[in-house]
Amino acid sequence: MKKFSSFFYRLFILCLLIFLPVSEAFAAFLFNLRSGVTDERTRIVINISSVPKYSAVISGNKLILNLDGRVSKTARTLIRGSQVRSATIEPIEKSKSRLTITFAQKVPKYKIFTVKNPERLVIDFPNTKIGGYEPSKTKKDIVMRLGQGLTYTSSKVNMGAGNVDTYVLQLSPDAPYRVSPIPGYGKQIQKGVLSQISRRSGAIALVNASYFDSDIWVVGNLVIDNKWLGAEETPRTALVIDSDDKASIIPDLAYTGTVDGAGYTASITGLNRMRLTNDLIYFNDGYDDTTDTNEFGTEVRIQNNQVVEISRKGKMPLYSGSVVLSGNGSGEAFLNRLQKGDRVIISQGLGRPDADKAKSVVGAGPLLVYNGRATVHSIKEQIPSDIAYGRAPRTGVGVRNDGTLLVVVVDGRSDSSVGMTLNEFAGYFVRLKANRAMNFDGGGSSEMVVNGSIMNEPSDGAERPVRVALGILKK
Repeated sequence: MKKFSSFFYRLFILCLLIFLPVSEAFAAFLFNLRSGVTDERTRIVINISSVPKYSAVISGNKLILNLDGRVSKTARTLIRGSQVRSATIEPIEKSKSRLTITFAQKVPKYKIFTVKNPERLVIDFPNTKIGGYEPSKTKKDIVMRLGQGLTYTSSKVNMGAGNVDTYVLQLSPDAPYRVSPIPGYGKQIQKGVLSQISRRSGAIALVNASYFDSDIWVVGNLVIDNKWLGAEETPRTALVIDSDDKASIIPDLAYTGTVDGAGYTASITGLNRMRLTNDLIYFNDGYDDTTDTNEFGTEVRIQNNQVVEISRKGKMPLYSGSVVLSGNGSGEAFLNRLQKGDRVIISQGLGRPDADKAKSVVGAGPLLVYNGRATVHSIKEQIPSDIAYGRAPRTGVGVRNDGTLLVVVVDGRSDSSVGMTLNEFAGYFVRLKANRAMNFDGGGSSEMVVNGSIMNEPSDGAERPVRVALGILKK
């Protein structure tokens, strides 16, 4: 079998040499980036056609190797159970490449060498305590102290169906940090990947949060810093953050919104989402630059409780300091009664004073734990079957009796991590001593980023863009 593989390896290299220009034919070829972890070391390996020249430089928590060699496309490997988090190789010129290795903390001691038959470039890192990274004595858990009252732990657990890789952020109530939802792109609910959201927001740690649609549409109640960004009429569970940054989990929150103007009252049927038949949609600048609507409706701009603009052209611009009501059918009929200068009162709520007064609300669901017991509300909250049933990657949050916040991601859909059902996920939160817990979006969206590094292994094989993240930031 070795001779057979070696023959095709040589044939592959020969074909590349034949069909490349002479100036590039003698450059090293780099391919098959991979990694491995043992108790003693982490190893990153790249197959090479010949030994390339390279230079190494340390930049923050990254080791960067600039290589005189060709790589056909960008490749990445995520690394678990180590202070090394990921390695990415990418082409930067016709015959040059860059290997970037990202660490949880600072770059440790390393060794670079080559191996023959077949030829490989190898980078080794010893698994020792470095910059807050400390393997547990059981060799099963990895614990990092991210700051006062904030820790990260990765573990391998078994809830009865096989091994599952879990990642837990634990935030004490007296820690100098706060938790907050963060839009996917700047101040808007456009999509962004967590590593980008981390850089823009300065968050120490992030996970994915709300459900979302392929259109610009957050599925669930969403308020960020007292600004409404999403609504859900079906009663569902939400993470609620008050003005003192205290987090709680509250079930059965349902959005209601009304508009009073010109002696009439109409119900708001949606927030910051596509306008459908007979809709009356509330838009603000957290959605997009315009309402993205067509001309089959009426749109009214409200500023300081007064109508300041009326249009029937669609795509009304969205500005800070004003909101736009966009109507079709019955919604349009209501808006057509309004005139410039009319006073308009918009009322919005979630049916509970503590949620209505909250600074931020992140709705998803279902409820997983209530009063310290597994209490999964999939049917009650009308959670779709693709979420409610089966074993999958999961993301969720829990709160202990003392106010400690637990932010959890579990991997799934792989040979090394089977994922969890919602009942198993609830049981895991009970094991973590949560008094209440809830589910966030999961599957390929489930991801945790700490200090800019991806800690888990997203089931898509890469980061999935999301519309809302939950971040931990300095107060």
